[in-house]
Amino acid sequence: MFTNEQLKQFIKGKVLGEMFPYDTGDEHLIISYLKRIKAELEKSLPVCCEVEPLHFGSGYASYMQWFVYKTDMLTRKEREKDVMEEEREGLIVNISMLAPVILIGKGEKSTCYVRGEWHSGAMTSLAEPQQLLIPLHLKELYEDLQRLFMKYNYGILYREDVEKQLPFKANIATIFREPKDYLVWDAIFYWMD
Repeated sequence: MFTNEQLKQFIKGKVLGEMFPYDTGDEHLIISYLKRIKAELEKSLPVCCEVEPLHFGSGYASYMQWFVYKTDMLTRKEREKDVMEEEREGLIVNISMLAPVILIGKGEKSTCYVRGEWHSGAMTSLAEPQQLLIPLHLKELYEDLQRLFMKYNYGILYREDVEKQLPFKANIATIFREPKDYLVWDAIFYWMD
C-alpha cells in the first residue's frame, strides 16, 4: 500500500496525502474534518462514539482513536452497594493523522463508578493485527464504518496490509513493539508516551 520511502516519512512524522485536509499538513484541519465525520456517524447510526484525547493526553500519537459501539452493547451491573460497572463491546477505529487511512478492530471498554462518580476504567487499544479480525456480531457496524470513511475518501487498511515485518531498520517512538519486531503497522500507527 505504501512505499518504503513513504513509510520512512511517516516515521519522521511527515503528513502525506493528496486529499484535503491531509494535503495541508495541518493537524487542526484534520481534527476539524474528523469532527464532521463523527457528527455524521452519530446522526446516521444508533451508535456512541467516544474519542480518546488527542495523543492520549501525553506524548505523541500518529493517530486518533475512536471507540464506537451500539447503545445495546452497553451492559451495567451493580457489583456491590454504591459500585456500578459498565462494560461496552464495539469497534476501535484508529485514524491516521499522517495519511487518509484507518484501521478498524474489535475493542472493549469498562468503567467503574462509586457513588455515581467515575472511579476507574480500562479500554483495549489496537496494537496487534489479529485484533483486526471482526466477529460476526460486529460485522454490520464494521461495514457501516467502512462505508462512512470511504465516503470521506479514507482508505481502509486490512490485516494483510499492516502485519508484514517492516522491510528496513528504523527507530520508531512507540510503546507497542521492540525494534526487532516492527511491523508496517508501526510506521503508520505509533504512540510514544
